[in-house]
Amino acid sequence: MGRYINDIDSKKSEADLNKLIQDFMSKEGFKQFKYGQEQVWKKGMGILTGPQFMKTDAKAGKVHLEAWIKMALLPGVYVGEMGITGFFAFAIKAVLKKRVENLQKLIAG
Repeated sequence: MGRYINDIDSKKSEADLNKLIQDFMSKEGFKQFKYGQEQVWKKGMGILTGPQFMKTDAKAGKVHLEAWIKMALLPGVYVGEMGITGFFAFAIKAVLKKRVENLQKLIAG
């Protein structure tokens, strides 16, 4: 179960896309976070549910988007990543999936 990955076409400039993404993430409660060697957006401490992550790379006319949730072995103990599709942990994934869909609409619109 890997990350959700999508490349979204847009008519917006790179600066406009970066501002749109920054505003959306801030409004949704995401904070920038260093995840290994990657700069990502993270929401949640993961005490009861896995923390949510999104990674974006905006270029003029296109945004590369990745989204995932950390997989819990025990409450607060995370062992891997899972994407936003599939039946396993569907209730937890649904929250992030809705956010991803909303962001994709804003980027494409």
